[in-house]
Amino acid sequence: MDFDSVDSLCAVALFVAGAAAWWMTGAMPARVRLYLRFAAVLLAAVAASVPLGLSDQTALFLLPLASCSLMIGALARFAAPLPVFVASMALVASLAGGLGAMLWNLPMVALIPVIVAGLAIFAVALQAMSAIACLAAIALLGSGLTLLEQGVGSGFLLFAAAALVGLAKPALKKSALAVQQ
Repeated sequence: MDFDSVDSLCAVALFVAGAAAWWMTGAMPARVRLYLRFAAVLLAAVAASVPLGLSDQTALFLLPLASCSLMIGALARFAAPLPVFVASMALVASLAGGLGAMLWNLPMVALIPVIVAGLAIFAVALQAMSAIACLAAIALLGSGLTLLEQGVGSGFLLFAAAALVGLAKPALKKSALAVQQ
């Protein structure tokens, strides 16, 4: 077990981002809030595994599931919610991808659901004209690519935190002046 203070600080940042995302989603509808909170818990589990030295295996297993959960939440927030059967099949497919990646040590299998989720979030956020959600989708793609390249390091942890907070951030209310114009 190799101790790195930078990775530990970044793991704390991801854990705090998970707690902040949990708090920020309190006012959102349940169809969005539940999936974003589920992703926050999964990514906080990755952060908690960093001091134990199990973070690479944990991230291979949990990142596809968290990214799929973020995708379902973003689709429900910016477009129409997925039907329950489709959402559950997407979660099961991402779980199978993460489990296969962890058991057979094939990180590309874990990257497929992350890329699909990141591109879907980017498309729906672009359609909704939400710049923060677009950046969160890019951060989610970045977290998957850094996981593939360097494992769970500071880059992965910070990209995952940015994706989580970016999608959990509540939309700004339009001012009265902007509504009148």
